Amino acid sequence: MPAIRLSHLQSSSPRLVNLLRAVWVVAILWFELGTFLHHVSQCAWPDVPINPEPQRSVTTRDAHTHVMLVADPQVLDHRSYPGRAPWLMWLSQRMVDVNLRKSWWATLRLRPHSVVFLGDMMDGGRFAMDDAEYEDYHARFKSIFALHDDTPVHYIPGNHDVGIGGVAAGFSDQAHARYVAHFGALNALRVLANHTFVAVDAPGLVEEDAARAAAGLSFERWAAARPAGPIAFVQDAAAAAQGQADGPVVLLTHIPLARPDTASCGPLRERGTIRQGAGYGYENTLSARVSQFLLESLRPVVKNSGDDHDYCEYRHPLPATDEMPLSTTGAVKEISVKSFSMAMGVRRPGFQLLSLVPPASVQAGTATFGDVPCLLPDQIGIYVSVYVPLIVLSVLALLLANAHRVWQGSGRAGRHT
Repeated sequence: MPAIRLSHLQSSSPRLVNLLRAVWVVAILWFELGTFLHHVSQCAWPDVPINPEPQRSVTTRDAHTHVMLVADPQVLDHRSYPGRAPWLMWLSQRMVDVNLRKSWWATLRLRPHSVVFLGDMMDGGRFAMDDAEYEDYHARFKSIFALHDDTPVHYIPGNHDVGIGGVAAGFSDQAHARYVAHFGALNALRVLANHTFVAVDAPGLVEEDAARAAAGLSFERWAAARPAGPIAFVQDAAAAAQGQADGPVVLLTHIPLARPDTASCGPLRERGTIRQGAGYGYENTLSARVSQFLLESLRPVVKNSGDDHDYCEYRHPLPATDEMPLSTTGAVKEISVKSFSMAMGVRRPGFQLLSLVPPASVQAGTATFGDVPCLLPDQIGIYVSVYVPLIVLSVLALLLANAHRVWQGSGRAGRHT
């Protein structure tokens, strides 16, 4: 039988070629766009019931404040995978950027009232680079996560944004100043739907607590000596929150709070759990002492974090007091939000929806918020389980069609000799 050349693929049956074209068009439209919209459409805002207001007509969306929580997008740069060849690093950046853009494009269909990024916006933001490179890097992040209206966006710093350990650990001495100039304050206090959002600089808190412990000072004495640091900020925020009797606190830190190493993260986690530990420029959790300091000072109704990349739900014990009542469960729920990126070691990236109502809008003693995780498509699974088999099947179909055509041609030629 004559050899089959790749050039013969062009001689395949027009019907087969057109069929393959149609299959590829449908596959690309669905798996590059449709499945993202479908996944987001399965996620609804977790609105809580509100008291009826006979005086005026109000829709559920008008009564609730919808906050979208996004963790660890970690937009890549050329430092992200030091062992990769330059061309492979370039390809990785482009593929991840495209995935982030698609996910963000679909996610915005939920029309949040406010967006909060829980840190690690840029994978290499903590490293030394010239101003022009940082500006380009930041512009890439803003281009990917563009908002076309006046939706307010808030950021909290992560260890990839500002580092832990400073210059001594090999990070830029300009990391903090650049973060503040491009993303805002390291620590922030905001009010949404009569809830006080306390956003704490977790990397700075890790550094400051290590210095405090080494000096043998209490949190109170340290705060008095360092009034501009995160410990003093937490104490000031606690005082401000106590001044609003009906203003529940929502605590935000990039790094999760401490918990037992055997603690479960619940059924929505892909694998493992969150364990205490530290390494180059990171801490898996805040220390047990700092975690207790945050919980006892602020007494939040809910806590949100990032950093871990996988979903984790854990309830921190915190008994109520006469002065500071809490829920009857005596615990604070912490949600570690999934990474928004396909490159952070989880097959299903995600984000979190938080729906708030003013405490006066609900019956006393009932929840003033609802939250729910949302999952995005498994992009790596699409590549491996859809595109690779489809490429193989397409090539095989064309090869077999051409082999059949050549075989038939050879048979006819043999009958005429």
